[in-house]
Amino acid sequence: RNFLRSVLLAGGSNSPYAKVMKGQITLSQLFLEVEQGCQQHASATGITLPPTFSITRAFEDMSAKGTVNAPLLQAARVLQRNGFKTCVLTNNWVDDSSGRRFTATLMSLLQRHFDLVIESCRLGVQKPDPRIYAYALEVLQAEPQEVIFLDDLGENLKPAREMGMATILVRDTRTALEELQELSGVQACREEPLPTVCDPAAVTHGYVPIRPGVQLHFVEMGHGPVVCLCHGFPESWLSWRYQIPALADAGFRVIALEMKGYGESTAPPDIKEYSQEQICKDLVVFLDKLGIPQTVLIGHDWGGAVVWNMALFYPERVRAVASLNTPYRPADPSVDIVEKMKSIPTFNYQFYFQEPGVAEAELEQDIGRTLKVLIRSTRQE
Repeated sequence: RNFLRSVLLAGGSNSPYAKVMKGQITLSQLFLEVEQGCQQHASATGITLPPTFSITRAFEDMSAKGTVNAPLLQAARVLQRNGFKTCVLTNNWVDDSSGRRFTATLMSLLQRHFDLVIESCRLGVQKPDPRIYAYALEVLQAEPQEVIFLDDLGENLKPAREMGMATILVRDTRTALEELQELSGVQACREEPLPTVCDPAAVTHGYVPIRPGVQLHFVEMGHGPVVCLCHGFPESWLSWRYQIPALADAGFRVIALEMKGYGESTAPPDIKEYSQEQICKDLVVFLDKLGIPQTVLIGHDWGGAVVWNMALFYPERVRAVASLNTPYRPADPSVDIVEKMKSIPTFNYQFYFQEPGVAEAELEQDIGRTLKVLIRSTRQE
């Protein structure tokens, strides 16, 4: 009984557990120390360990089954949208094991969704040492009375409570969320939050030279199969601000393009630069320059027209294609597309924009008003 716990905690502040949590040894070094400790403890207590006994394998099997608590992650997003800062304060180790990809993926996810992530192994102090709580308060610029602290170990709650924080012992998710709602005054598990949004100042930006005088700006996040997002009019890469982190969390490398003529991508004056043929050619060069042989393409509005044409004329470069509000319509040579568009009032703006100088004069008369009319959200962000 408590065999493994006795080995892990043997030595008090110099135990294998304490050392790995404070970053004094790595996870693989912990495995070695605990394996040796188990053999010694078994010999001293007359216990026979199975021939296949392995701390390393048991730990890695457990890690492989680990999952993120989705309701708590959602509650954190709701709290953020209601003005709360969120922080993960974790006793954690430096993972150099063969299963370290899980740790890397988890920490990357937490960094994207919380305002602050504090790992004991990076700080050299572990819970329940009061110093780690004091450090979190300092970085968050918060007073103890402003904090709600959740943990699944009562011993970690005690110093937080003594400092003046409200505490919640997490026995099960439902009860913890109910207590969180009562303390925060926010319906953390009933409100459906918007996905986590990416911050333009904290996301990776890139610029690809297509040819002299033409470059495309993009934003990227994540690792895995590539998904390219192509926005519409009058938009920018920021239109995908909610989808970018969500797709990255799902295991994709997300590239949100700023289409030619928009934002930080160049806007050549020659109208031929904006033909669908040229835009698709430029997109192929963009993929070539980034070393991407094939991608999933997702478009919206005018970006939808681009992704459909890419699938038609460069199918070898397209793994899959999807479009929002721009359905695929096969070409019909028997129909005069311009005359058909003139018969549909929805397209009047396109003909209005073709009159040189007319649209510019009106839109530039009050740029602030123009931006408010054309670029706005349907709900508060």
